[in-house]
Amino acid sequence: MTRVLLALLLGLSVLVIWQRGSVVQAHRAADIALAARDRARNERDAAATALADANGLIAAERGRAQAANDLAATYEKEKNDAQKASDRLVADLRAGNQRLHQRWQASVATAELSEAAAAGSQPDGRADDRIESAGRAIGAAAQCDAQVRALQAYAMLCSGGAR
Repeated sequence: MTRVLLALLLGLSVLVIWQRGSVVQAHRAADIALAARDRARNERDAAATALADANGLIAAERGRAQAANDLAATYEKEKNDAQKASDRLVADLRAGNQRLHQRWQASVATAELSEAAAAGSQPDGRADDRIESAGRAIGAAAQCDAQVRALQAYAMLCSGGAR
């Protein structure tokens, strides 16, 4: 009976030692799983932050692109308005509704004196040329003004000074 008890005690001891090893391995595996879970959560949080940052940058860039498109549309409208104003001025000058500035009128008077001295049969295209020149000068100045305003607005947009 002692032998049986001794064998039983030895068997129980082996079972306890084996169980203890299994418990230690289970705890080690649980610790590894927890560490892996924490790493995965950190990676997930980092990816979510990166995604939010990227979405913010995309939204900001879309806003800047829309603002740039609005500036370009404003510039084109002002440029077209300048061309229309130039065309209107030329038409008014031809119809006699507008008069040229005195320094331009001096060339008209000189041309009339020269014309009196010249043969009357030659048509004078200089009056039309002066009208066209005045219209081109006014139109070019207005278009340049529109371009300067558009470029300044775009520079402010790019520097973050205007939204």
